[in-house]
Amino acid sequence: MTLPAPTFDDLTGRTLYGEGLDDAGIAAWFASEEQGYFELTGGARENPTGAVHRHHALRHLPPRRYATALALGAADGGEYGVFAGQVDRFIAIEPGRGFWRDRIAGAPAEYRMPTPRGTIDLPDGACDLACSFGVLHHIPNVSEVLAELARVLPPGAPLILREPIVSLGDFRRPRPGLTAHERGIPRALMDRMLAEAGFTVRARSLAGFPGLQQIARRLGLRQVWDNRAFVLADAAASWLMAWNARYWRPRLWDKAAPTMGYWVAIRDPLPSTR
Repeated sequence: MTLPAPTFDDLTGRTLYGEGLDDAGIAAWFASEEQGYFELTGGARENPTGAVHRHHALRHLPPRRYATALALGAADGGEYGVFAGQVDRFIAIEPGRGFWRDRIAGAPAEYRMPTPRGTIDLPDGACDLACSFGVLHHIPNVSEVLAELARVLPPGAPLILREPIVSLGDFRRPRPGLTAHERGIPRALMDRMLAEAGFTVRARSLAGFPGLQQIARRLGLRQVWDNRAFVLADAAASWLMAWNARYWRPRLWDKAAPTMGYWVAIRDPLPSTR
């Protein structure tokens, strides 16, 4: 099946390309993306990201232990090392079987294949933490998946997200180093979809200022997202240039703005049945 072409509103971030696809469209998208990230990376291990997760997410949550954490699009679990000693068990939803492991962050891990629509075979409120780091932008029906994440979390449980907030180029045509359909998620749309799914955003922040990683690596710094000084410098540059952030960035000046967003959201209380 050929997917519909993106509209002007999709390209400029007024709407999110992929939202509203029927079952056939979602199946076609899923088939294209299912092994895309694993094939791009060759199954290489994820770089450590402890410092950036602590700064943008964990410091906004009280220290506690989690019985069951849901890792949506976990890859090999490398991004979850920051949770070592805090999680008793992980349930990882990951299409790339080459990534599957027995343990994540030292805790037992149960890997499962995703379904095309993103339904999760767990009871309501089965997890007390959910995370998704750079995964939702590969999924067509983001709002539907956020609602499913809300379903498996009890009231008060946190959801941590990190996603690109730019278009990632012109997704009407192939782009080197990217899967066929991935596109960023505009900040305003993410805020709205989280609220509609049943979350209250506790903290949101920006990261990924262009050029800083290249400078740091030329200076000999390799694992930039696990370096507190780099993370703070990147956060400061992203905050200072937040006013210039837009989804579609065709001009050079447009690119002088942060490229990633973090959200720490809390599951809302369930509606009263009385």
